[in-house]
Amino acid sequence: TRFTEGGPNMAAPLDITQFRKNYLVRGLTPEQVGEIAALATTKKFGALERVITAGTKSAELYVILSGTVRVHLPWGDKLAEPGPGSVLGEMALIDAQPRSADVVCVGDVELAVFDAKVLRKYMNTKKDVGFTVLVNLAQVLSGRLRDVNAKIEFLSDADIWKYAT
Repeated sequence: TRFTEGGPNMAAPLDITQFRKNYLVRGLTPEQVGEIAALATTKKFGALERVITAGTKSAELYVILSGTVRVHLPWGDKLAEPGPGSVLGEMALIDAQPRSADVVCVGDVELAVFDAKVLRKYMNTKKDVGFTVLVNLAQVLSGRLRDVNAKIEFLSDADIWKYAT
């Protein structure tokens, strides 16, 4: 199934096959996934184009449909290189805080773009869907927090701080 998109500079209709690979829709019925997909527009980016800039405020959430992006901190440390099915900017569903990392396209990339306000409104209307999406989001963010805690513990145990002075 394909869904139509809207707006200028938008790509072809959203390909539901790639979209359903993202973790936010895990556990939803095909109909529910379709309803969420219908809220998205698609947009294509070229190599080295910036999708997200750290420090800026934005209420958009992205799902990578094709291609790969590089997620890095403003000072250059690479965090990840996610590809199709990955979600970017998902914290926009939770808060309106500035972006925490930069996201730049490695090559040509196609994204499903969601306005977080529209998605939150849908999730509030469809409480069962909203609950599932939020549980999926919480599980992923919890996993990331555990990874960061393990890295902090490793650095603390390694006692590298004594070499820093």
